[in-house]
Amino acid sequence: MPFSVLAALGNPGLEYAHTRHNAGWILIDELARRAGASWTDESRFPASVARADLDGLQVHLVKPLTFMNLSGAPIAAFLRYRQVDPSEVVVLHDDIAFEPGQFRLSLGGSDAGHNGVASCISHLGERFVRGRIGIGPKRHPAQDLADHVLGRMPEADLSAFTARIPDFIQSLSVLFSRGLPAAQNITNRKTPPS
Repeated sequence: MPFSVLAALGNPGLEYAHTRHNAGWILIDELARRAGASWTDESRFPASVARADLDGLQVHLVKPLTFMNLSGAPIAAFLRYRQVDPSEVVVLHDDIAFEPGQFRLSLGGSDAGHNGVASCISHLGERFVRGRIGIGPKRHPAQDLADHVLGRMPEADLSAFTARIPDFIQSLSVLFSRGLPAAQNITNRKTPPS
């Protein structure tokens, strides 16, 4: 299955820039920076879009400019415009099931209570690949989940995440060039490759 679009979920606005919920944007922005790609805001979707060279492959990058729970509609609009099937899409998003510094790739499944993923499933179906970026669970059972995901990453968590970004980008390169099973052999290990 070829992949051609890498989308990332997040919330627009400076107040959300370094929150846990914007882990997907942090990763895709760094990938774009390393590739020398430039973002353009497209009101027709609405989304920020760019094209990046990922180990010799041209990939469309997409960041919906709606809030998280409406993310699916702009991605679907972009796919219709580019005539791309949802099975060619990888969606990056935060995941409380994994600790900061962990990254998993999976195909299909439920939204697990993630409103952005629920919106993507509603508009794209379930055939897209998910790049699940660990942000860690709530630290206190009584804490509201929205407060947790919309909170800024503590310095230790942000450091654990950013230290692994080169590995995450490499696994995405493998995903786009060699497919999901090869990339999962890298990302879904319990310990990172040496």
